[in-house]
Amino acid sequence: MLELLNKMRQHARMQPTQCALKFEQSAVSYQTLEQNVQQCAQSLYEIPRQSYVALIIEDPLQTITYYLALLERDCIPCLLDYRWSQQQIDTLISYYGMSFIIDSNNKVIKMMRQDSKLIKQDAALLHVGFTSGTTGLPKAYYRNEPSWIYSFKQNDKLFDTVVDLIVAPGPLSHSLSLYACIYALYSGRTFIGQTHFDASNLLHSIQLLKCEPVAMFLVPTMLEAYTAHRTVIYQRQYIFTTGDKLQYKVRNRVEQLLPNAILIEFFGTSEASFISYNYHDKAPHYSVGMPFENVNIQLINQDEKGIGLLNIQSNMAFSGYVGEEDLEKEWIETGDFASLDKQGYLFLHGRKYDRMIIGGSNVYPTEVERVAQSYEYFDEVLVIGVPHAKFGEISVLLYTGDIKIAYQACKTFLSKHLARYQIPSKLIKVDKMEYTQSGKIARKHMKQRYLEGGFNS
Repeated sequence: MLELLNKMRQHARMQPTQCALKFEQSAVSYQTLEQNVQQCAQSLYEIPRQSYVALIIEDPLQTITYYLALLERDCIPCLLDYRWSQQQIDTLISYYGMSFIIDSNNKVIKMMRQDSKLIKQDAALLHVGFTSGTTGLPKAYYRNEPSWIYSFKQNDKLFDTVVDLIVAPGPLSHSLSLYACIYALYSGRTFIGQTHFDASNLLHSIQLLKCEPVAMFLVPTMLEAYTAHRTVIYQRQYIFTTGDKLQYKVRNRVEQLLPNAILIEFFGTSEASFISYNYHDKAPHYSVGMPFENVNIQLINQDEKGIGLLNIQSNMAFSGYVGEEDLEKEWIETGDFASLDKQGYLFLHGRKYDRMIIGGSNVYPTEVERVAQSYEYFDEVLVIGVPHAKFGEISVLLYTGDIKIAYQACKTFLSKHLARYQIPSKLIKVDKMEYTQSGKIARKHMKQRYLEGGFNS
C-alpha cells in the first residue's frame, strides 16, 4: 500500500477532528476524509485493479476524494483539466487508451475496448499527469510516490518554524496545486484551495485564519493578483512561486505589503519537479537560484559563454513519459539553455526552440526580457523572433503599459545593458498578454497573433 494512504490513516486516528481539506464553504476533517475515501472506493467495485482512470471533475474536493479512492483500489488516476475542450479531452482519452472515466456527475464511464499506451506497472505509482499542452496535445507522464516524498523532505528544510497550513488556489489538474495538496495530506497539515481562483476571496480567507505561519503555493500571476489589494498583511507567510520569473513590481509589492513573508522562487517542471530555488532573493540578479542538494546538473554543448542545454538528474523527477518507457533515461532534458556561475548558481537563458540567431550570434529572449522588465514604463514584456527577408530573423518586443514608448527611448535604455545584436528591431504596445492555463504568457500564441497582423506597429 502507498505510504500516503498509511499516513492518512494515521492522521485520521491521531487527529480525527483536524481539518484536512477546505475549499470555500466545503471542509472535511481527517476522519471524515478517510471515511469518504473508503465509501468512494467501495462504490468503484466495477473498476478492475491497475486500471487507468480519467478524472474530469470540476469540484476539487470531489476530485481529491476520487483520486485517493482510486489509489485505495490500486488504480491509477489520470488527471485531465476539465477546462480543456471536449475535443481535446476525447483525443487524449482515445490516444492513451484510458479504461474508465469519472466525470463531475460521479458517473463512471467504461470505455470501449481499445489499445492502451498506459502499461507501466509500478506499485508506487501515484498518478498520470499531463504537461500544459501549450505546444500541442498535452503529454502524459508517470508520477511515482517516492519522487514526491523526496520533494516533501526538501520542502520541509525551507521552513524555519512549524507550518500547519498549506494553501494552493490553483486547479488540482496542475502539478503545483496537486503537489501542495498531497504534501499537506501526507504530513498531516490542513490544505486550503479554491474551486476557481479568486484573489479577493483568497485574501479574505487568509486574513480570517488564526493559524500562523502559512505556506502558499502560487504561480506569478496569482501572486500579482494577491498583492494587488494594497493592504499590508503582517501574518507570517512562506510564499512558494514557480513558473515565470517574478516581475519587479510584484517582488516590490511582496516586500512592502507582506513584510513578514519569506519569498521562495522555485525553478522546475511538472516532470522534473523542483530543480533550483532562490530563497528570499539571496541568489544573484537574474539567477533562478541554487540547485537542490539532490539535483545534479549537466550542460550539453556549451558555447564560449558556458551556456548549454540543461539536463538534470534527481530522485524528485518523474518516472518517464507514457509510451516512451524504452526511452527512459537517467538524465532528463529540460529544453532550457542554462549556465552556472562559479558559486554554483543556475541561470536560465531561454527555451531551446525560442533561441534566435541574429547577426550570427545567439539571442535568448529571456535575457532580453529580464532587462526590458526593469524599464519603468513596461508592465509585462515578451520578445519573439519573426522571419525577415534580409536578415533571416529579427526580434520584436511586445509590451503592456500605461503609455506608448518611443522606440529610440527604449533602445537607449536597453543599449546600456545589452549588446547591439540583442536589442529588438521593433517595439509594439499591446493591450494585454494572452496566458496559458498554468498562468504563463502564451509565447507561441502571441507570436502567432503578431504574424497574423493582430497588433498594430
